[in-house]
Amino acid sequence: MGNERNTRPPEGDGPANGGGPAEGSATPAHAKKSPPGARRKVKKVRKPRRPPPSKKPIFKFVVGLLVLLALAQVALNLSYVKETLIPQYLRGWAHISASVLNVFGENAKVYGNAISSSRFSVNIKRGCDALQPTVLFVCAVLASPVALSSKIPGLILGLIFIMAMNLVRVVSLFYIGIYMNSWFEFAHVEVWQSLFIFFSILAWGVWAVWAWRRVALKARKAHAPVS
Repeated sequence: MGNERNTRPPEGDGPANGGGPAEGSATPAHAKKSPPGARRKVKKVRKPRRPPPSKKPIFKFVVGLLVLLALAQVALNLSYVKETLIPQYLRGWAHISASVLNVFGENAKVYGNAISSSRFSVNIKRGCDALQPTVLFVCAVLASPVALSSKIPGLILGLIFIMAMNLVRVVSLFYIGIYMNSWFEFAHVEVWQSLFIFFSILAWGVWAVWAWRRVALKARKAHAPVS
């Protein structure tokens, strides 16, 4: 029809004719640039969460401690240990304690496992020998999940500490018997026996802190970057 308009776009419509970019044509470089003042979005990288500490070392320690304590009690109740080794151990404590008392001028003498002077006498019996606290400490150290190289110095220093405290106990009880005789049983049973359980736990706790710090230091050195 004569008045019908042609709605088709003119041929060759492209950049030269003011149209959009032709198919396959390159985008101008300035079109890729971000507008001034725009902030780039930075994705936050989450650090991997550390796994919770394993409970296996604690479980192994408790089980190992109970097993070692049971074995130690069986060993202490053997006839040879009860009838030969422990009496010799008690006599040894009597001689050591008497030597210390003689330094203070007590002129103490030893008769078997008894310490006697002109002012007081005391018998070194089971319970005054620090044997049970020593067994508890040794078993706790051996059951701890650390290297043997860390256990050896702990055992040596811990045993020296417990033995020194037992010597203090015997000497102090001797003088309590002289000057405060009515308090002797209370000091012997209630005070010193409770203190020795505390001493054994204290010795193990101090050693355990040192040993775990040593393990942590070695781990840090192993993961440190090599320059």
